[in-house]
Amino acid sequence: MRELLADVNLQGHFRYMCQRLDALDLSAVLTSLNLEVATFGDLGLPRDLDDRALWGYCQRQGWVLFTENRNRDGPDSLEATLADSWRSGHLPVLTLANKGRFEHSREYADRVATDVAELMFDLAEMGYVAPPRIYVPRQ
Repeated sequence: MRELLADVNLQGHFRYMCQRLDALDLSAVLTSLNLEVATFGDLGLPRDLDDRALWGYCQRQGWVLFTENRNRDGPDSLEATLADSWRSGHLPVLTLANKGRFEHSREYADRVATDVAELMFDLAEMGYVAPPRIYVPRQ
């Protein structure tokens, strides 16, 4: 079973995306996959968890991370972690491509929600062999 975890900086955005999934009638598809969605608070994760530790947690526990863009600086950044630790079969990181557009455009938010639903469905049905990070919405 694949799960979807909202990064600490996207808690409100995540709730809005879930509302858009409902409005687009995509929630039923995800429910049929027994997909669980959670926030840091739901899992008792510390808000200041570093990128490497978070990515490792997500891989061990089966969570797909939905983030805006974690830092790129230092050996424990998400970029460094993906570069040196990601292997085929690991879960991807879904990255919101443009937080501002997501906040101000329902059409853009709907594209994000649709892509997230499609990606989670594909993960559940076929597994994963693509790049470690996927920006949503996809082009």
